[in-house]
Amino acid sequence: MLIGTSAVAVVVLGAAWVGRDAARARPSGSPVAVGPTPSLTAEPSTTPMPTVIPSPSAIPTASPTTTPATQPPRASGPPRLAYAEFLRRLDDDRATVGRLNSTLTTAVQAQDPAAVRRAAVDILDFVDAERDWLRENPPAACYADAHASAGAMLDAYAAAADGFIAWAETGGGFAGLGALGHALDAAQAATDALTMFGAVLEATSCPA
Repeated sequence: MLIGTSAVAVVVLGAAWVGRDAARARPSGSPVAVGPTPSLTAEPSTTPMPTVIPSPSAIPTASPTTTPATQPPRASGPPRLAYAEFLRRLDDDRATVGRLNSTLTTAVQAQDPAAVRRAAVDILDFVDAERDWLRENPPAACYADAHASAGAMLDAYAAAADGFIAWAETGGGFAGLGALGHALDAAQAATDALTMFGAVLEATSCPA
């Protein structure tokens, strides 16, 4: 029963990655707007340094200094075109995610540790490639939250894959029940991250 539950959890991992609003990957006409984008990432702020209180004999101190704010990189060019490319990337990943999850699910159902490990490593390779793409394609301000949420989703997806690798290394069976429990927890966390990403994507709108 535990193995069957893990298979269900693995299938869920990729559902929201490309399943929600994939049709918006090539938007046309008016931009999609469902409401204000929830703030998931705080912009760096200017923080005053603490003022040093001088001794009576010291000269008056200067006014407090501030720490320069480091602005995150942003996409150049029209924001809506950058957002369309971001959505197009998600749409292109649909088949890959489906294949990865199907392979891992089959391996877990077969209780084949070697196959589980290979499938999980393939997922980690995919995650690395997508992290690189996100890093090389910074967002416009209008979809920065969705971009950050995609990164968090990838982190959770990788943690789930790591969990199944840890299970595979136990050889399975009763010896691996503890590791399987951790893998299932990681799979649930990945599912939650996917749900959050879908909600943020729904609330994202970029101007023409």
